[in-house]
Amino acid sequence: PFSGWYMSTEIGARDLCDTQRYNLTEIVAIKMELDTKSITTLWKDKAILEVNVAVLHSFQKAGVTIIDHHSASESFMKFMEDENRLRGGCPADWVWIVPPISGSATQVFHQEML
Repeated sequence: PFSGWYMSTEIGARDLCDTQRYNLTEIVAIKMELDTKSITTLWKDKAILEVNVAVLHSFQKAGVTIIDHHSASESFMKFMEDENRLRGGCPADWVWIVPPISGSATQVFHQEML
């Protein structure tokens, strides 16, 4: 059900796990035998992470190119640096640039965007 250029988290976190999309988070958590009765067990985080690992694995196994959120974030920071140097700015929407998982572990999370 996907076509185009995708970052793994767009498929794993957003398409497959968002409640208004495929909503697989709890199903995966139950299959992983996680305690879904208490939110403090971080079962949602664990399940979403594993779905993303599975997406990366399946694309790699099939020989299909896909980018992970850490590599994409590093690539964007280089692009932004080049744009700032060449054009004096790089308009960007933080909400679309920061990945839906592990955002604060990426440099783009801490980058001010105009």
